[in-house]
Parts: sequence; structure tokens; C-alpha cells
Amino acid sequence: LIDNEIRTDIVLSSDAKVIRGPEKESILTDILNNWEELKARLATDKMSISLESNDNLLFASSLNKGQFADLGLNWILISSRKAAGTYSAINDLKNRIIWIIIPVFIGVIILALFMANYFVSPIIKLSRSASEIGKGNFSSPIEISSKDEIGQLARELNNTSKILISRIEQQNELNKQLELQKNEITKQKDVIEESNYQIKDSISYARRIQRSMLPDLDAYTRLIGDVFVFFQPKDIVSGDFYWFERVRKGRNDFLVIACADCTGHGVPGAIMSIMGSNQLTNIVYYQNYLDPKKILARLDKNIKFELYRDEDEMKNSFKDGMEIGLAVINLDDLTMEYAGVGIPLYHFDGKDLHVYKPIKEMAGGFEETEERDVENKIIKETINLKAGDRIFMATDGFQDQFGGKEDKKFMVRNFRNLLTSSSKLEMQAQYEQVKNEFFGWRDQSAQTDDVLVMGIQI
Repeated sequence: LIDNEIRTDIVLSSDAKVIRGPEKESILTDILNNWEELKARLATDKMSISLESNDNLLFASSLNKGQFADLGLNWILISSRKAAGTYSAINDLKNRIIWIIIPVFIGVIILALFMANYFVSPIIKLSRSASEIGKGNFSSPIEISSKDEIGQLARELNNTSKILISRIEQQNELNKQLELQKNEITKQKDVIEESNYQIKDSISYARRIQRSMLPDLDAYTRLIGDVFVFFQPKDIVSGDFYWFERVRKGRNDFLVIACADCTGHGVPGAIMSIMGSNQLTNIVYYQNYLDPKKILARLDKNIKFELYRDEDEMKNSFKDGMEIGLAVINLDDLTMEYAGVGIPLYHFDGKDLHVYKPIKEMAGGFEETEERDVENKIIKETINLKAGDRIFMATDGFQDQFGGKEDKKFMVRNFRNLLTSSSKLEMQAQYEQVKNEFFGWRDQSAQTDDVLVMGIQI
């Protein structure tokens, strides 16, 4: 069979002896060099099909071992075609497939690029904008207008950036105002510090003045056995003060002792203490008062006169004045007269501690307006002393001090026990024990009031 480009040969061969011969065998050997090899391979199967080829032809061979095989009637059907003609269809199909695959591949690439640009590009833009926002550049816009989740996220970030910009502007404005306020506060602080320095300097100077007005204790140890004073102001200056004055009347020498606690502490208390000290000096030294009742009555009158210039002012104001204990000792016969308003007197006779309580009033605070009425209200005690006796007067600052493990007041009972137990010591040792007891009790607690404890040994 011959076609234009495809030539097909069909050869039928048999192993029958009737057609076997040298001249017959050349039919296949002319076109198939390995005919014997092919025939031997086909002979191994009952029915087999094989494909073979040489440079120009393709061969399809089939062997049929039928029922006449024993007679040598095995038939071989061989078909051959030109390889070029056979492969041309395959090559056409391959070319068609290639021309189909290439556009598809290019289309896939274009689609992939489009999808990448559609999905990845907004994410890249969003990432860059987020990075700029992270650096503090909130004004960087996010140019994504899609309506999907990425677009929604971009719009929310834009809104957030606008809000942050607004907040930052507000904060900057607030910082400017705070800076102005800070500068103003700094100026005021400098003014206050300067004023505070001047006030402290003035108070320190007032302290020197107040201390200079307190009596020199060494001068009175020559008149009596011994003296100690534990004086611990709460602030720089104190509202507590002590006062001594030696007075000669006739042939007798008298020692007038005062322990006072003015209302308030600090500067107001210090001013009151200076006024009280001056009033006592005027009443005792210049007016020659020696009766403690009369001294207190006159002191009450003078304080009222100094503080309240008219009756309306006295009625409408709080009572100001001082608690004070007065002891007048006759140095010749050792008799002592005591009167007090708010300040008790303690007398240690070598065995026991005796307490002489005052009335609960203050000089300058009596409701009575007449000096005689005030004098009649005050109680006076007369005490006979002997050598070695000790007398004590103290303000309430010690007993009212908070401290100890439970941060409670020291209390009057403990103060009396302290005086009793320490009175068997030398005066200097007693002073040290009183001082150490106070600071040990107070410890880390703040001092609540001025403290004054006076001890006098006859």
C-alpha cells in the first residue's frame, strides 16, 4: 500500500516447509536486519505483538501459534511504515500541544502577576504604612481603596492616624501650657524658698533671743543644791519656758520658780512665752509680788489686757494664755508656797513622790474679770522642805508624747514612775535618764509638742 508520504508494507510469513526456502526467507531479511532475532522472540509466546524499528521504518509483528503449530503452520504478520510519516502525526500533535501550552503558561503567569498585584500589593502598601506609623510618621496616608478586609483595615489605620495626630497636637499644646506653668511654678518656688530661708533665718534669730531670755541655771545652783532642765522644743522656737528670779524682801531671800506652757507652739507660742516671761519679771521683780496666788491673778489680768483690748474681742475669740506652775521658796527656812494653773508640782522627800495638783485653768483664760475673784479661785499649797528634797514641774509635752511599740501616749502614771525611780540618782544622772527615756519612747515618731521638765534639788 502506498500513500503520498506514508508507505505501508504488509508481509505475511509462515514457517511452513512448503514455502520455506532460501529464496523465500529473503523477503523479510531485505527490510529487517534482525529478522531472526525477532522470529526467535516471537516463537516464545503463544500470541505476542512486538514493535521494532530501524532508521527509516517502523515494524509491527504478530505471531499466531494456532492448532496447526505442530505441522509448522505458524504465521507471522509483519507491518511496516515509514518512520517519518508515522512520526509526523506525533510531531504535529506535539507542536499543537506546545502552541497550546505556551499561551496557557503565559496566561497563567499574567494571571499570577495580576493576582499578586491585586492581593499582595495592598498588603505591601499596608505593611509600609504600618512601618511608617511605627516610626511616628502618622501623616503618611494609606492609599488603598478596595472594599475588602484589607481596604477596611487601611481605612481604620487612616482614621487611627488622624486621631493620633489630633491627640499629639493636643498633647503638644498641653505640654506647652505645662511648660509655662512649670516655669511659673519654678519662679514661685524660688520666691518661696527665698522667703522660707528668710523666715528660717528670722526664726533662728528669734530662737537666740528666746534662749537669751531663759535664766542661767549655773547662777541658781549656788542658791540651791542642784538644778536640771530638760528642754526640747517641737520646732525651732518653743511655747514652753522656764523662769527663775531671786528676790530679797526684808532679811529673807526668796527664789521664785516658774514652769509655763503657752497656747500653741512654734512662733506664736514663742511670742507668748516672751510676753509671759516679761510679765513675770515685771510682777515679781518690779511690783514685788511674792504670793503665788497674787502673781497668777495679776498675770491673768495682764495677759488679758495685752491680748484683748476690748470686751467684744475677748468674747468672740478663743481663750489664749498659758498653763503655769509657780513655786516661791524661802531660802532661809526652806518653806515653799506653790500655786498652779494647769501645771502640777511633784515633791520627792527621799522616799515618796507627792503630787500637788493645779486647778484646770490658764493664766489669761479665767472667766472672772476681777483680779481678786481670780485670786480667790486659785489654790495655794505650803510645803516644808529639807535638804536633799527634790521638786519637779513639767509641761504636758512629755506625758502626751506618742511612741513605744503600740505608738501610744507616755501617760502621767509612767511619768510619775520615771520621776520616782530616777530621783535616787544624782541630778545629772537623773537628767540623762529623763532625756534618754523620752527619746527612746519617741523613737521614730514625730514629736507632738514642746517638752519641758524642771528638777530642783534643795
